[in-house]
Amino acid sequence: MSSNKKGGDERFLRVQKDPRFWEMPERERKIDKRFQSMFHDKRFTEKYTVNKRGRPINQTSTEDLKRFYNVSSSEDEDDDEEGVKSKKKKEVKEELVKVEIEVKVEKEVKVKVEKEVKESKDVKAEGPPPERGVRVIEEDELVRYTAAEKTFTVRKGLPVYLLTASICQGVEEQIPHLTAAYVHPDTFLARSLEQHAWKFDRVTGEALVVVHIGTDDVASGLSPAAIVGQMEALIDRIQHGHAEPLYVAVCSILPRPVDNQRTMGTVRDTNRRFHELCRRKKDTIHLPTGKLFLHHRQIIQNYFTGNGVHLNVEGKKVLFNYLKTFLWHFCKHS
Repeated sequence: MSSNKKGGDERFLRVQKDPRFWEMPERERKIDKRFQSMFHDKRFTEKYTVNKRGRPINQTSTEDLKRFYNVSSSEDEDDDEEGVKSKKKKEVKEELVKVEIEVKVEKEVKVKVEKEVKESKDVKAEGPPPERGVRVIEEDELVRYTAAEKTFTVRKGLPVYLLTASICQGVEEQIPHLTAAYVHPDTFLARSLEQHAWKFDRVTGEALVVVHIGTDDVASGLSPAAIVGQMEALIDRIQHGHAEPLYVAVCSILPRPVDNQRTMGTVRDTNRRFHELCRRKKDTIHLPTGKLFLHHRQIIQNYFTGNGVHLNVEGKKVLFNYLKTFLWHFCKHS
C-alpha cells in the first residue's frame, strides 16, 4: 500500500515538473450575456466525482468551461455596450450635424431666393421713384399726381397716346403698351394741327396724349412765341369736344449739338414758355425732357449721332426711360 502511494507521489512529482502541467488552455472566446446562463444553469452542469486517474474529486463542468472561455464581467459588458452606444451616438450626432448644415444652407438659399423675388416684385409694384418735386398718392383705382403746383386725379391704366416727330422713332419697342404711337418724321406743330390732331376725335373716355414736337419748328427759325402759340392751338384741338378729361403732356424741345447760339436761345426760351403754358391750361402737364441731355448747361454729345441732329441708341434709351417712369407714376401705365 505504501509502495503504491509512494509510486503515485513520484509520478505526480514528475508530472508537476513537466511545464505543460502549468500551462492553462488559451481563452479565445468571450461569452456575452446571451450565453452566460451556461455557467450557472443546472442543465449545462455536470458534476465529476473522480478524475481520469480514478482519484476522487469534487468538480463540475462549469470549471472546465471557465478554463476555455472568457467570462465577460458586467463591467466589461457595460464598457462594450457603452462603447457601441458612444460610437452610435457619435455617428448619429455627425449625421445630425450634417443634416443641420444642409438644412441651414437650403434655408439660406430659400431666403435669398425669396428676397430676390420680393425685391423684383417690389420694383415691379412700386416702379422707379418719381422725379424731384413730384408727389404720387394711390387711392383704390385712382392716382393723385402732383407736379408744378397742379394735381391730377386720374384712373389707373388709362389709355396713352403719343404724337411725335422722328425724335421718338422706335418708341413702340421700348414702351410696348401704348394705345397708339403716331410718329411723323419732319413734322411741324402747324402740320400736326392740320393733319394729325383729328385722330384724337375718336378717343372716348379718359386718356392721356404725350406730345413731343417742336424741334423742326426751332430749326425753321420760328420765334419762341410763335412755337408756343402753335402748341397751345394743338392742345386745344386735341382736347376739343371731349366730355371726359383728355390730358396732354407736353415734352420739352431737346437741345442738340447742331444748334447754334440763336437756336439754343430759342430752345431755352420755348421750354420756359411751355412750362408756363402747361401751368395755366387745364389738364395739361409739362415734361422737362430737355434737362436729360444737359450736364452743367452743356449738351451731352454722346446721346446724339455724329451729325448732332438725331438721338442715338443711348439717347433714345434715356428719353424712353424717362417717359416710362412718368407714365408709371401718372397713371400706373406699365
